[in-house]
Amino acid sequence: MVKPRQPSPAKVRDLLRQIDPSLRLITSRPLAGGVSAQLTAIDARLPSGEVDKLVLRQYGAANLRSDPHVAVHEFAVLTLLQSAGLPVPRARRADESATIVPVPCLVIDYIDGYAVTDRSQLTEPLTDFTGQLAAVLAQLHAAAFTLADAPYLTDIRVQADRMVGTWPSSLDESLSEPAVRTALARIWPPPLLNQPILLHGDFWPGNTLWRDGTLAGVIDWEDAVLGDPLHDICHARMELCMGFGARAASEFTRQYCALRPAVDLTALPCWDLFAALRHAGRMSEWGLTPGDRERLEAGHREFVTAALAAI
Repeated sequence: MVKPRQPSPAKVRDLLRQIDPSLRLITSRPLAGGVSAQLTAIDARLPSGEVDKLVLRQYGAANLRSDPHVAVHEFAVLTLLQSAGLPVPRARRADESATIVPVPCLVIDYIDGYAVTDRSQLTEPLTDFTGQLAAVLAQLHAAAFTLADAPYLTDIRVQADRMVGTWPSSLDESLSEPAVRTALARIWPPPLLNQPILLHGDFWPGNTLWRDGTLAGVIDWEDAVLGDPLHDICHARMELCMGFGARAASEFTRQYCALRPAVDLTALPCWDLFAALRHAGRMSEWGLTPGDRERLEAGHREFVTAALAAI
């Protein structure tokens, strides 16, 4: 997948002038992460001598096809979430003009931390890890932002109906796509039993940052949508099953429900299957080693088997 190019130091200086004319560029460098977006870490000096650490996100073609105004919308989402006390990066500047860098972009504060995407990286008990994930997702959902707060966001059901109803010419057997699609064709759409609220849209451990065993921030809000909280819950359940095992997924669900007991889980198997469908045909884009791909596919199969048995 082609990403936008890294900006030159001159372009980074132009961006900094838009944010704060007093900022002076120290250095900029590519930042790992993002499938289609190009990330750049920026260190700039304030007049006080302190260092202002920023991240530039240049959106890729896939982001812009989904939402041509993704930069402005993610800026608005981050501003809304920060006002509610969520651990998200502060949004500093959104630019859709493509006059400095060639695509719409967003500049945010840098959060010092690391992603934890498999069990070997854990420095704390698994239940502590899943508990912190559950707590921050419950905090997001408890904020209960609705269409009135974010009228620029789409409903996940619109995206989901399109994905479920459109069968590709080639199905991904390695991720059980034929069985998942056949089941979803029979049971979709799920009943809407929970109030539609603002969702992360891609909530999983790889979109969280950790420091000394503590969750320091939730990042990558370009897929934010409105809809049933089960969408976020089930996507996290799938990713946890793939990367950390079925027990992690079950523990996360139990911990979330203890914090949000009013959430109706009746449609959980249906949303589990929709979550499972999202990776079909895409894993080859991730640059995985054969061993990692085999491990993730095995976890995905276990997740799908449990969801099919529960419908």
